[in-house]
Amino acid sequence: MRRSVALVVAVALVAPGLVGVSGVASATTTPIPLNLPWGTAFAILGVSCGGIQETAATTGFDTSSGYPTGEVGLSTRCGGSGRGGGYHSTTYTASADVTWDLTGTVVTYAVPASGVAVPGYSATDADGNQVYDSGSSAFLLLADGFVPAPRLTSVSVAQGPASGGTSVTITGTGFTGATQVSFGATPAAGFTVSGDTSITAVSPSAPAGTVDVTVTGPGGTSTATLLDRFTLVAAPAVTGLSPNTGPLNGGTQVTITGTDFNGAGSVSFGGLPAGFTVDSDSQITATAPAGEAVDVVTVTVGTAGGTSSAVPAAVYRYTAPSVCGSGCAFTSPPVASATGGAYFAFTVSTTGGVTPVLTAKGKLPVGVAFVDNGDGTGTVSGVPMASAKRPAAGTYKLKVSATFAFAGLTRTVRQTLVLTVS
Repeated sequence: MRRSVALVVAVALVAPGLVGVSGVASATTTPIPLNLPWGTAFAILGVSCGGIQETAATTGFDTSSGYPTGEVGLSTRCGGSGRGGGYHSTTYTASADVTWDLTGTVVTYAVPASGVAVPGYSATDADGNQVYDSGSSAFLLLADGFVPAPRLTSVSVAQGPASGGTSVTITGTGFTGATQVSFGATPAAGFTVSGDTSITAVSPSAPAGTVDVTVTGPGGTSTATLLDRFTLVAAPAVTGLSPNTGPLNGGTQVTITGTDFNGAGSVSFGGLPAGFTVDSDSQITATAPAGEAVDVVTVTVGTAGGTSSAVPAAVYRYTAPSVCGSGCAFTSPPVASATGGAYFAFTVSTTGGVTPVLTAKGKLPVGVAFVDNGDGTGTVSGVPMASAKRPAAGTYKLKVSATFAFAGLTRTVRQTLVLTVS
């Protein structure tokens, strides 16, 4: 960005356009109004109830950025409709110090104005660009042939994989004729100028880290700011699994070691999603999901930097589960009770290496049934009712079987449940 102020002089008030008084040279370019958009003006005033009267006066060029500066006064009147509050009206006023870029777009403003503006003021920078007052307005007049450098105000995406390929919409000013977009020192993989205020670029493959996105055009290269930051994220890498084997029905707690795990959004075992916790940038604790077959699969970690590669250290082996594990058994008591005419529910539960299929045989009161819940439990529930042959009250015996099976191996255990209805 070209900076420095070359000349400051007072000028007589003239109509907007070419200026030729007190050392301000005439030019063939069109003056650019220096003002505040209505949306910004209403935000400063704090009310929005009618038109805005706006006055502007320049104070020169900022010595750091080289951008035009000035003061803007605002006023608006609310009320006076003759209804509700009668004919009384209220006038609201405010002022602000404003900095514009060299296209006349507001860069920053601060409320209230410092009050240092002098009516009729004019200044010229080292490139021959002029700011001047004319009546109650302020203008910027660019030197013949001068093209402002691009200025970035935002990037739509804050991060992407260091391998590149992220589409980023860049917003700002001065993009017409842009010849290059860079992510740090690396040119973008490609870009399209959508207009003077928008560019769509594709991030390149580059070293991991946070960089400034810059745009180069006929007027130079944009100045790096906090608004143009983009982080290139390294892809995660898995270097070990502990344990690296577990039963096909899942549930094994696996410690995954590696690099660049922060911000992980997914962990999968052979494409099957797993629950997980990121312990640190180098460790994740995951719960192996139930597998699809006795086989070996690759464990992968996904982050904004991409998905970890398939390497031998990331291989997990699913094994045939033990049908009974520590033992196939019923864990619920063999007795239950109920009251005739009142709803009840009793849960039959089991334990084993795999989920069993539950079945039941025997007599139950009218209105009561047994259901296999499909998760190793069953439910006896309902409202005991009398039948034509016997009252609801009495003792009922239900023989419940739990069959544990996998890969041709089968084990069945049985329990007699005694239901007493009073």
